Amino acid sequence: MYVLDHTLPYIILGMPELSKYDITIDCSKQKICQNGKNLNKSQNDKNHSNDKNKQNISLHISECKQINSHCSQTTEDQVNPPQSVTENKCELRKEVKDIIKNFDSVFSKDKYDVGALRVEPQRIVLNSDLPVSLRPYRTSPVEEQEIKSQVEKLLQAGLIKESNSPYSSPVTLAFKRDEGKKTRLCIDFRKLNALCKSDSEPLPLMDSLLDKLSKAKIFSSLDLASGYWHVPIHPKDTEKLAFCTNFGLYEWCRLPFGIKVAPAIFNRLIRRILTKYKIDFACNYFDDIIVYSSSELEHWKHLKTIFEICEKENIKLKLSKCVFAQTKISFLGYEIEQGKVSPNNANIETIKKLQPPTNVKELQRFLGSVNVYNKFIPQYAKLRYPLNQLLKKDVKFNWTNECQDAFDKLKETLTTKPVLNLYNPDVTCHVFVDASQKSVGAVLKQPDASDVLHPIAYHSRTLRDYEKNYAITELECLAIVDALDKFYYYLHGQKFVIHTDHAALVWLKNVKNLRGRLFRWSLKLSMFDYEIKYQKGCTNIEADMLSRHPVSHHLQHAVHLLDINEIKTQQKNDNLCGPKYHEVKDVIVIKKRNLYKIVVPFSLRLKLLNQAHEQFGHPGVQKMLNLITPQYYWPNITSDITEFVKHCSICQLNKKRKQKRFGLLQQVPPTSTPFECISVDTVGGFNYYNSTKKFLHIVIDHATRHVWAFPSKNENSETYINILKQIFQIQVPVKLLTDRNAAFTSSRFKKFLRNYNVKHLLTTAHHPQTNGKVERVNQSLVTRLKCKVNSTSTKVPWTKLLESVTNEYNLTPHSITKYPPAYLLLGTLPYDSPIGQNSYYEPVNEARNLALQRTIDYHNKNKIRYDARFVDKKFNPGDLVVYEEFHYPNTRKLTPPFSGPYEVIKQCSEVTYEINKPNPLTKQATQIVHISKLRCFHSPDKLKLSHE
Repeated sequence: MYVLDHTLPYIILGMPELSKYDITIDCSKQKICQNGKNLNKSQNDKNHSNDKNKQNISLHISECKQINSHCSQTTEDQVNPPQSVTENKCELRKEVKDIIKNFDSVFSKDKYDVGALRVEPQRIVLNSDLPVSLRPYRTSPVEEQEIKSQVEKLLQAGLIKESNSPYSSPVTLAFKRDEGKKTRLCIDFRKLNALCKSDSEPLPLMDSLLDKLSKAKIFSSLDLASGYWHVPIHPKDTEKLAFCTNFGLYEWCRLPFGIKVAPAIFNRLIRRILTKYKIDFACNYFDDIIVYSSSELEHWKHLKTIFEICEKENIKLKLSKCVFAQTKISFLGYEIEQGKVSPNNANIETIKKLQPPTNVKELQRFLGSVNVYNKFIPQYAKLRYPLNQLLKKDVKFNWTNECQDAFDKLKETLTTKPVLNLYNPDVTCHVFVDASQKSVGAVLKQPDASDVLHPIAYHSRTLRDYEKNYAITELECLAIVDALDKFYYYLHGQKFVIHTDHAALVWLKNVKNLRGRLFRWSLKLSMFDYEIKYQKGCTNIEADMLSRHPVSHHLQHAVHLLDINEIKTQQKNDNLCGPKYHEVKDVIVIKKRNLYKIVVPFSLRLKLLNQAHEQFGHPGVQKMLNLITPQYYWPNITSDITEFVKHCSICQLNKKRKQKRFGLLQQVPPTSTPFECISVDTVGGFNYYNSTKKFLHIVIDHATRHVWAFPSKNENSETYINILKQIFQIQVPVKLLTDRNAAFTSSRFKKFLRNYNVKHLLTTAHHPQTNGKVERVNQSLVTRLKCKVNSTSTKVPWTKLLESVTNEYNLTPHSITKYPPAYLLLGTLPYDSPIGQNSYYEPVNEARNLALQRTIDYHNKNKIRYDARFVDKKFNPGDLVVYEEFHYPNTRKLTPPFSGPYEVIKQCSEVTYEINKPNPLTKQATQIVHISKLRCFHSPDKLKLSHE
């Protein structure tokens, strides 16, 4: 007990404190005694310097300028003093006192004295411009008076202003814990929040924040005064934050509580401020800022720096909620004390007082409260297993003795105050793993100063059905990779030790010729720098216990591509040296991003690439990089892997193209005169539509787009000759364009065309775009036929509908020429046609010229669109290429999409080439193919890796 300076404010000592320390107060004699001894300042100083074992009482005081005015305004403005961390407690109190006095402007004088962050006003973005407007809630006279009082204070502080906004959200009062009544002013923003555009600002991860405190010994907790009110709102958005009362409409000028995006906006601004000043001794969780230091002197400097930042950024702190220079502090529901973490006392007491649940909702609330601290509870899954059964669908809630035992055991485990050490990145980690036929488990530990291992975290999970069939060696491997996945952020980039009770795994790291799952897991493990130590199951109690009582989590796996002894030998032969290289256990390595990677000598690079590429299913460049670069290194490794994948013959034949195809658009020149060029094509698939004829043969005139359609039973040369004879009776064309069907390339058909002096043009094999006009007409006529056939209730043969469909097409203005094909061909339209009676067209010659110009314009636009998706490419004789084969959909799934490689013989046109690919139809040794079907082939023999 100490006599305090008279400059301090009034302090109320309750009966519990006076009784605890045997304090008696004699008002008549103005004496204060402890254990019968008179207390005064000189005596206190003397006792303090001599008696080091005297108990210390932690008092709630305020020590800053005008502190009495703080206390006279509100009883809330009391602050926890620093808990001494040295024997000279008077000096320590003076340091805190001086810092607080020097930064008086940082502390809020009352609830409405808040700062305004020096940042750009924040926007509130909505998904709709339709205002949200609600009527005010009805309130009692007492509540209305409280609301009016708070609104007036907000107006005076400039936090709100009167409004005429079309938006309106109602006000209500909520219960305030520290005042014991409804005094918290709340705005019901639920309707407005439904329109708010979400903000994906990541919120701080609790585990990451706790890890930062592992080396700290002294802590201070700073609380922003009405944190959200520090954030200014853009003038254009204040109207959206309007709220209504029974006595007026007001709108917020600062960020209010209750708006959906408020946490993201506020956390982003505080995070940016700490980042701006490169603060590595403080972290924030919303409006709570924790300052942590490893020594007393360092802590005062850190506090001073934080207060200076608060002054610069206009941040106000609430003195009554600030705690200074504590060796133990509550943060995020945990108690932190010099590298140790345990559940918060208040939360544990709350859980301790919970009664057994009577329904599923109450059980879910209990498990939710306990689950926050599951990493403190060994055998957590086993303990809560009976309770989990009650959560299953269609299971009646029946609270059995087994459930009660589980309930009591979980509460008992937490109320014994389990303690975990905080992770220290400077200390070696030890992972203890074990596996059973039901589950896998692990414990992460680190040694203290006395080299005694303490737990950092527990983990366990049940086995999946297929994993239960694994052999014991595979289960132990599974336990390792599962633990490394769970503790990845603690272990990656660090040297650590794995303890397991299966001796066969000790040799895993260096064994050769692994197969199957062990090989895949070993590859994944190669990403880590670890050592496996054998430990008997009887001494590996915690992990062994966890593996038999699991918790659910997911799995990751992983190994060595080259024998380490071979690497050592070849490194010596290559004479690797340089200042950037290091030698670790006779292996030359390089440090990249805190990871040591093996430097691969030139003689082993191709072998390494081949093994990785073949054993992992011929992955692409990025996946090859992900496989190799975490463990291995050599100069220009990325370009070498890129070249290696590009030169793989298996990949070139089996993987679909990702780059643009070759060949710019080459169009058949448009014609202006009818019958200057016609095209013929055939559509099949009409077998079952009330007719014996199953083929539709279509002829189109290029200049006029006029169509003739003929049904038939087959598609041989004789059929095509009879069709063309009917066309030739109208007029013999100059040119005929067809595909390479056997009927068109037969000697009889060629002789027929020679007799009429018709020039025969053939499309490129498997490239129907060459005959694009007739291909498009095929689709149009088939669609029209389909509609006709399916619109009649009677089964009419499709052949009887074909004539009407063809006439309708020829009498309809074409989308490109804007004229009916029949008009451009014949110069007139039938008198019984509705179009002929009601439409006027230019004279036929003028119409044909206009149709030609429109066709040319369309071709130009189409070429621009087409060429944007293709690349201009030229091949030379002797170049190697692969050819993209045609396969019908949903057939031959495992057939390579490309064949080859083939040699280019010669270029036949701008976009066609002759290659030495045998033609099975003509029996010729070469084929003429379109360039869009070709892809460059990179011979593996020409692969060259960099020799650095």
